[in-house]
Formats: sequence, structure tokens, C-alpha cells
Amino acid sequence: MHARVQGWIAGLVLTALCSFLFAVSGGAAEKGGAPQLPKNWKFSLPEGDAAAGRETLRKMQCHECHRLPVADFPAPRSSGGLGPDLVPSYSRLPREFVAEAIINRHKHMTGTLEHYRGLEKVSSQMTDYGTIMTLRELIDIVEFLKHPDQK
Repeated sequence: MHARVQGWIAGLVLTALCSFLFAVSGGAAEKGGAPQLPKNWKFSLPEGDAAAGRETLRKMQCHECHRLPVADFPAPRSSGGLGPDLVPSYSRLPREFVAEAIINRHKHMTGTLEHYRGLEKVSSQMTDYGTIMTLRELIDIVEFLKHPDQK
């Protein structure tokens, strides 16, 4: 009899747990198990460490192709700089756009920046940093470009 009561209690607990999970998921199991996005969801990039971003830009040698927002970076190559200047307008762009510009190698360029494009005049000449840059480094670079005056 004691084992029967324990089984009954365990069944109730399991039923309550399943009901709770179903309610929390918004009934996702009933809707084919598809995840549901929260209302008004939008991707947002967390704040980073501007000082670490400065060092990552230096490590990645971004100054080879870009003019950067502080004087302590060397000037771009004598070839005139292959990439757009990252001063001062990048600080006015949304974090997510700046991150996308790095991830997608300036897929969306503004103005007439044809000399920044690759030989086929479609994609950027920028190195694909997706294989050599960590997510933390990306977040920190974006923070530095948003707030270059932070030390």
C-alpha cells in the first residue's frame, strides 16, 4: 500500500511538472514544438570593454586599412587606406550595425565607397574575422568604436 501511495504522489508531481512546463512554453508542444519569440524581441549586443576593444583592434592590425578614432594608432597604409574611416561616425551607429559590419565585412556600405570593394566589386576587401575573432573581442571592438575616449 505504501508503494502505491508513493507512485500516486510521483504521478501527481510529474503531471504538475508537465502542466507547468506546458504553461511556461506557451503551449509550444501543442503548436508542433516550435519555439515562440517574446513579443517585441530584438537582437541587442551587450556592452563591452572599450579598453580591451582598443587592444583587439591593435592586435588585429585594423589600422592597416582603417583610420581609427584615436591618435595613438598608426596611420593607414600609404595605399590610402583600404577600409572606411572608423571615426567619428561609427560612434553614432547602432552597436548591432557596427557588429554586423565586422561580421559581414561591410556588406552594407554607405556612400560611394567603391574603392573599398573587392576585385569583383561586390564584396568587401576586408579579412573574414569570423574564424579568428572571438565573440568577446567583437563586443569589445564595438564598445571601443562607440566610446573611443574611454580608457
